[in-house]
Amino acid sequence: MRKRAKIILIIGFLSFVFVFQYFGEESIYHYQDQNEIEVSKLSSSMEGVEEILITQVLRRTNLSANGLINIIDRLTILNENDNPIHSILIGIPLKDSSKLIYISARSHTENTLIAERSYGVLGSYEMIKIYFDSPLLPSQETSIIFKQSYTDLLSYEFNDLEEGITQIITMNGLLFPILPYRCEGEVKSIYLIPPLTELHTRKQFEGMGQVVGTNILYDLDQSVSINHLDPFLENLNENNETFVAIKTLQMTRLEIEEINRNIIISPWGIIKNTEEITIENIGIVDVALFSINIPIDAKNVRIYDDLGELFGEIVDSETDSSKKVLSIQLYQNRVSLTPGSKFIFFIEYNLPHEQYISYNWFQQSISIDLLTTNYDFLIHEQTTNIVIEACGTIDYTSSPPEAILKTVGSRVLVYSSENTSPFEKSPILFTYTIDIFDLVLRPIIFIMIIAFLSSVFVLIIKTRKRDEDLSTFKKEFIPTSEIREFCSLYEEKNALILEIRKVENETKRKKVAKKTYKNLLTKNTAKIDQIKEEILPFKKILMESSDTYNNLIKKLDILDAERISVNDSINLLESRYKRGKLPSKAAYQKLSDDFFNRRKKIDRTIDKYIQQLRSYLL
Repeated sequence: MRKRAKIILIIGFLSFVFVFQYFGEESIYHYQDQNEIEVSKLSSSMEGVEEILITQVLRRTNLSANGLINIIDRLTILNENDNPIHSILIGIPLKDSSKLIYISARSHTENTLIAERSYGVLGSYEMIKIYFDSPLLPSQETSIIFKQSYTDLLSYEFNDLEEGITQIITMNGLLFPILPYRCEGEVKSIYLIPPLTELHTRKQFEGMGQVVGTNILYDLDQSVSINHLDPFLENLNENNETFVAIKTLQMTRLEIEEINRNIIISPWGIIKNTEEITIENIGIVDVALFSINIPIDAKNVRIYDDLGELFGEIVDSETDSSKKVLSIQLYQNRVSLTPGSKFIFFIEYNLPHEQYISYNWFQQSISIDLLTTNYDFLIHEQTTNIVIEACGTIDYTSSPPEAILKTVGSRVLVYSSENTSPFEKSPILFTYTIDIFDLVLRPIIFIMIIAFLSSVFVLIIKTRKRDEDLSTFKKEFIPTSEIREFCSLYEEKNALILEIRKVENETKRKKVAKKTYKNLLTKNTAKIDQIKEEILPFKKILMESSDTYNNLIKKLDILDAERISVNDSINLLESRYKRGKLPSKAAYQKLSDDFFNRRKKIDRTIDKYIQQLRSYLL
């Protein structure tokens, strides 16, 4: 036994050393230099704008009842200058300048272009400069796609219509993009009506503003007198702006106050995404259903809050083949999100390891979008932590993190952003080297802990068995006379209590006179008090002689106290009923029956313990 105990102590000590070394690393923060690298660009100039022609303007405005307006402009530019040009200008009204939260541009070959907010003002517009990926030579043309996201362009109000009171959401904005160039050819502006809403009204002029399917189309081909657009839309005059109003009671303005995202990457082939979302209803109607977009290859999707699982439905996205739409249904097992209220919930899902990670011996390269889940709401703040388990060194990152945290055999890359648009993407590529020691140490620790616990278990079993063998040779002293007297007195006390209870019931039924009941009550109560005094010496001896008797007597004391409490409850209930304090006779009868049943159960349990004590006399 001593040898076995020494071996167990050695295993336990080694496990402690390994665990201490593994978990004892202090958290170390490495903050990166976040100074942005200045890109050399040509200065803005209006020279030669009259020789630049826009041959195609296609504007698509995605109306959203959730509070954001997302605009996609496709422009085809023809250079009629004698020299190449490197950029073009696009204007936004100064009154909407503070509402612009996101811009991006790309070429027709999907190359990302630099879109610069220089905050230069031309007239009543702020000019945004977009640089081509290569100079546009004379007589050549190219196409670009420019994306913008605005907030606070929608107004929400209740309106009393023929079908009842409904919510009207109105958008006021530019009909076509503001360009300092002449536009001709195909010029269209389409407004997409979101699902779960209906068109209420829209602006129509010059034959434009027709309903096509579920969309509103403004097409210069529909106009009789306008066949082109002058610079800054001067030939449209006051018609350079339009409005579209939709009606719905199922959607309103929602914003995400904060997102805390953890992307856990394990060398064992696991990528797990966990997000904590705080969403707020800042609209004017209740919201019982809202949707988010998750990757098409997401698996084991789980949505929940502090109360448990939430109901949701996943369908394929009709607009983005790389996403699935997850609808969260609060009306199933939660309540609707009322105006001004917030709701905190969590999303978990796994991503296929092989789709995002490539291997080179002990080096792994990971390419992933930090914004794994896409929301159609304005996100004020979000923090993404990339947790890399068993990471030795970070060899390369395409985007420097704000901080690197090293703890418990892992490294955490911290990224954050503010005022995020649904258009926004944040792809990142990083390479790291696996720490073989950390990778192997974890299973070794688990094996040693399991071995230690198993050894302790075996030692306990062996020791207990040895104690049982020794106990067979021991003789236990049984105070038979004390047990006999204690049980007799206790049973006599119970009989007196039952006699009082029986006469009390007969008195209530007027089978026994009250005077007879009072005499019996006085007599039995005095005798019960006398028995309690007589039983104390036997009770003390039994409690001191053995733990078994001590436990039984303590249980009997508890049951006695519980019986007194139940009797008091019955008397109090009856008193309240007689004074008319209870709502109904049925309520009194139900509670009274419950107390009586409980008292019977206590009596039976007391009898059982008394019989158990008597069994030791055999």
